[in-house]
Amino acid sequence: MPYLVRDHLFIGNIGDAAEVLQHGSDEITHILSVLSSASISFFSEWRSGISIPTKEIRKEYVGYSGNADAITDETKSSSTPKKLLYLLENAGKDLKFIRMAVPLRDMENENLLDSLDVCLDFIEESRKEGSVLVHCFAGVSRRYCFYMARMLILLGGWLRPNFLVQ
Repeated sequence: MPYLVRDHLFIGNIGDAAEVLQHGSDEITHILSVLSSASISFFSEWRSGISIPTKEIRKEYVGYSGNADAITDETKSSSTPKKLLYLLENAGKDLKFIRMAVPLRDMENENLLDSLDVCLDFIEESRKEGSVLVHCFAGVSRRYCFYMARMLILLGGWLRPNFLVQ
């Protein structure tokens, strides 16, 4: 069961997200999935028998603008691998949810700052349009990272990556 932590903001784990995506929700309209893979197939790999329909809206890669027109033939043929920043899709029963999937592994060396702004923007926009569920696999670390970053920004505005000294 997802936990309501602020107005229009829920946190949970993969089981909570699967339940919402399969059976719907009266409150949740958006889902931020922070898992090691952005693919919806991650859910069926986690638990066999789960089938969640999706329709891709767009993919954004680190260093690219996010719309398909911005990825030219030259960038497609580039030998430099593109790192997926996020996948945005309609998902779930009747494709009624907007799901942003951010591929982040639960490892110490994973750079969460690359995804921080886009995730926080998605959370804020989602809360204006409905309610958002932020989840990772176990519901322990990655989801709280984005929730706490959002809270710190609201309290002082000093955490945005462009203000961090590295």
